[in-house]
Amino acid sequence: MLNSLGEFQSILVLGGKSDLAISILEGMPLSDSAEIHLLGRNILSLNLEDKFKGAKINLVEIDFKDVEEVEAKLKSIFTGSDIDLVIFAYSILGSEKLQLNKELFSEVLFNNFYTQALALNLVNTEMCKQLHGQILLISSVAGMRPRKRNFVYGTSKFGVDLIAQGLQKHNVGKNVFLTILRPGFVKTRMTEGMPPAPFATDRNSVAKIAVEALKKRKRIVYTPKYLLIVMFILKLLPEKIFRIIDR
Repeated sequence: MLNSLGEFQSILVLGGKSDLAISILEGMPLSDSAEIHLLGRNILSLNLEDKFKGAKINLVEIDFKDVEEVEAKLKSIFTGSDIDLVIFAYSILGSEKLQLNKELFSEVLFNNFYTQALALNLVNTEMCKQLHGQILLISSVAGMRPRKRNFVYGTSKFGVDLIAQGLQKHNVGKNVFLTILRPGFVKTRMTEGMPPAPFATDRNSVAKIAVEALKKRKRIVYTPKYLLIVMFILKLLPEKIFRIIDR
């Protein structure tokens, strides 16, 4: 449970090496003795003690493609203590040129949609059992209208986005709150070397909006915030005009 000061005492991050997730944690109101569970690949060398002094950092090596391992480790963490907040921050961007390659196509969909949908359902179920909690799903605007360059990635992200929307409806009256964060292009290690898309932003700006959304328990939030209007307009454009923009 949040303490009397409204500070988070226990946080779990799936994708613990994510630049964006770490920036969000840095902006969170954390208790002096907060416990932070960071799950991810090749994560054991991560050193965050200087960033989160006083916090107990629990690094958990995990292969998100192994759904049985993910289920076992998540249940173990929830058995050990209540969790105030879970952040879903892992994904595979894939390749624009090779997105229809059979292996890469399967990997992106399996990692970004299937495994996250299963983990999201499990986390939500455990939070309903403990009678409280918040979930932050880092989604993307990429799936709101498919683009030629990244429609496989966009599909994978928006698939789990729809699962999250369904869980929001399921959670009404259950004291479990799910926030969907829909950023545009964010300058992080994952996008390093790529030409910035229109309305590009940085991880600190996204983190600030995410923290604000969690405090207010918002359901869906865009970053930058004006992307809500931009995406609404893009969805209304006739396909012929959209293809010209998408070149």
